[in-house]
Amino acid sequence: MIKGQLNILYHFRVRGVGAEGVHIAGIVNGFRALGHKVHLISPTNADPTREAPLQKSGQKPSSIKTIILHKLADVLPQPFFELMEILYNFPAIIRLWQAVRSGGVDLIYERYAFFNFAGAFVSKRKKIPLIVEVNELSGHERIRGQSFVRLCSAFEKYVLRRAVLVVTVSDFLNRKASGKINSENTKIVTIPNGVPGDWFEREIPEQEVTILRDKYNMGGKKIICFVGGLVHWHNFDLLLQALKEVQAKVADVVLMFVGDGPLKDYIKESAKVLALPSNSVIFVGKVRHSDIPVYLKMADVAVIPETNDFRSPIKMFEYMAMGKAVVAPQKPAIASVISHNKDGVLFDPGNCSSLAGALSQCLVDTEFSKGLALAAKEKISRKYTWEKHAERILLKSFGHTKRGKGDVEN
Repeated sequence: MIKGQLNILYHFRVRGVGAEGVHIAGIVNGFRALGHKVHLISPTNADPTREAPLQKSGQKPSSIKTIILHKLADVLPQPFFELMEILYNFPAIIRLWQAVRSGGVDLIYERYAFFNFAGAFVSKRKKIPLIVEVNELSGHERIRGQSFVRLCSAFEKYVLRRAVLVVTVSDFLNRKASGKINSENTKIVTIPNGVPGDWFEREIPEQEVTILRDKYNMGGKKIICFVGGLVHWHNFDLLLQALKEVQAKVADVVLMFVGDGPLKDYIKESAKVLALPSNSVIFVGKVRHSDIPVYLKMADVAVIPETNDFRSPIKMFEYMAMGKAVVAPQKPAIASVISHNKDGVLFDPGNCSSLAGALSQCLVDTEFSKGLALAAKEKISRKYTWEKHAERILLKSFGHTKRGKGDVEN
């Protein structure tokens, strides 16, 4: 059993921006809050724990290496992209091997990526415990398709069976990963997304909220808020249709988008087609992650229009942590966190009337919404901070954290 301060090597192959960057930073900062050292390794040397300056739309990353890798990932046909994923293992193994040899590493923590076996290879040969975090598995819905699904699945089995612990973000992924492990030496646990613990200590002045409301001409309006990328899998058609139904029942309702993406113009055109008032769909644009609490503070209700069976939406935890009434589809990963009509409202997935009804209820019945918000915030602070997740990961892996098993809250 490892005791005391751990030297953790955290390896990830993703870009480390957006939601994936938030998750990486959360887990890393959670380990550090427990007093452990964490060293990051990635293809571009990205460090999601350091919030980078906001890039303007279309602005290129500053590193030439990063530009090249991102460009290749964007333009390569899928078979060649997957070949590049496989080839990445060779430089990754070298870097991990060097880090282990020079740093006295106690634990390798790896965010699983398709075809990536570098961490498993090094951990086995160096006899270092490996924790694998699983956010997706081969053969399931993802942003881009797959060509070599069977080969990828074989890689997954190799990696998962060599971990002391597999961490999945949803019960759906837990069940799928369990079928691939088939080993008594590997534990598996579901640990969804979360929020930084210091979000609960932050006080946001009402004056700051008022200034923002006035800036976007939302003074006196009832605000439905969506936070995230403006991309197709969020089903904004459903959300806009629901908004139209809500506006027919509730006066002065606006929909605020906090985020950016390729569907911005499509959303604008769709709003025109639905004859929504021109000032009722508002685009704030991309903001720093640390500023999201301020924008959420403006909202009367926060919404998730769509998700899939295996994702654990970070926005759900952030909405709840900021004391918002949350309306979300009744999908497994969401229903495992939100208790319907107790700390959020779940609607029938894909059902416009169900979504509109839930939004209207939260906007009209303010006492009901306040009750949801208070219960939601209490639940997240008690169970779903990154610091508590980091404690649980180490407890499941080794039976302790630096603070000792007696101090860990399950």
